[in-house]
Order: sequence, then structure tokens, then C-alpha cells
Amino acid sequence: MGLLRSLQLLIAVLLPALCAILRGTLLRLLGRPQQQVVLTMARTVGQLGPTLAGTPVVCHQRERLGLSPAVILFNHQSGLDPVIVASLLQHPVVGIAKEELGRNPLLGPLLRLSGNLFIKRGEGWKEQLLPQAQQAVKQGFSIVIAPEGTRSRQEQTGHFRLGAFAIARHCGLPVIPIVIHNSGSRLPPRSTRLRPGPVYVSVLEPGHIPAEMDLQQAATEMKQRYDRCLAQGHPAAPQPLH
Repeated sequence: MGLLRSLQLLIAVLLPALCAILRGTLLRLLGRPQQQVVLTMARTVGQLGPTLAGTPVVCHQRERLGLSPAVILFNHQSGLDPVIVASLLQHPVVGIAKEELGRNPLLGPLLRLSGNLFIKRGEGWKEQLLPQAQQAVKQGFSIVIAPEGTRSRQEQTGHFRLGAFAIARHCGLPVIPIVIHNSGSRLPPRSTRLRPGPVYVSVLEPGHIPAEMDLQQAATEMKQRYDRCLAQGHPAAPQPLH
């Protein structure tokens, strides 16, 4: 059973990524707009991934994701999270990743083709990130980012970094928080074994960062919103989540 679960994870990751790359490449060769290429790739991953993984996404207040352009946040519990977020997207978005991921044999082509923004370590994130984000927004994209920058526990988020809030302030965009409640129980840390079942997601009320609020305060208050939502649980989920 464990081997089958590991194989299921491999298929759920590889097949959607390969299909997205093929569809994106075809659309690019046909001369389709980059926004169409990116949204088609995201929808391919978002439709195939949860189905193959056996982790259907149950989303509360999904209509709040209709706002665009925006900075879309999500808390990071497991390797399933990008697939979960992709299943919810309604508009073309670009993500942010470390430059070395662009050289990954599987993720690299997927990230480059989807217009991902890359950041080099040790070269000043503001100087790299803000101009790239502003250019992407001018081209009609939203920005999607995990403000923790690494995986956290299911019950509470980790430290929120300032990049997402700097982008929102610099580009004048609203922030849309996506709260993933239990992906960490579907694919636990350092595990390759999927545990099929629903993944519960809440979309919180979007809002702009007030002009008088500094970025650290904005990050702190957003983290508190996430932690309150995680503590309250999802309205459709059994209690406790497992």
C-alpha cells in the first residue's frame, strides 16, 4: 500500500506537469498570448493534479478570487499546495521562485514557460522582485506567493516575510489570502505517501494595505488572520481535520 501511495504521488506530480508543458508549448507555437498560455497551464495542473492525487479541493468563498490583478497569498503546508492553488485560479498569475529551481529538469521548463519570476540569492530581493512584479502586473498578471517561504505546521503559520506586502504596496494591488487548512495531513512533511481525501481551503476577504501601515505590521496582521482562520476551521470540514 505504501508503494502504491508513493507511485500515486509521482503520477499526480509528473503527469499534470508534463501535460501543462506540452499544452503551453503548443499554445506558444501557435502564437497565443502569454496570459492564455499561463492560465491554460495552471488549469491543466489544477484539474489533473487533485484528481490523480485523490485530494479534491473544497473551497469556501472562492468567488473572492475573481478580483484581478492582485497579490494572492497562500500558506505552505505540503508539496500539494501549488496544485491546490492552481485548481482555484480564475485569472493568469505568475509565481516567484529561487533561480536554481529554473534549472530543475522538470520544474524548470514548467516555471519558465509559465512566466515565473526568479530571484537570485544574496542580490537584494527588493531590487530584483519589485521591477519584475510591476512588469508582470502591467502585462495583466496577478502575483501568487507563499509569504512563509517554507513549509509550516498545519495548526499555525510560520513567520511571514515582507516580499508579498512590498509587491502589493509597490504595485497598488489588493491582497487576497488563501488559507489551506489540511494539505499537510494529505502529504505529511518529508513523506512521499499520499493520504487521499478532501483538502479544505478558505479565501479570506481581500483588502489593500493601508498607506500608514508599515510592511512588518501588515505581515504580522496577515499572519494573525491566517492563524485565526486555521483555529476556527473550515465550515465544511469535519472537526478535527485529518
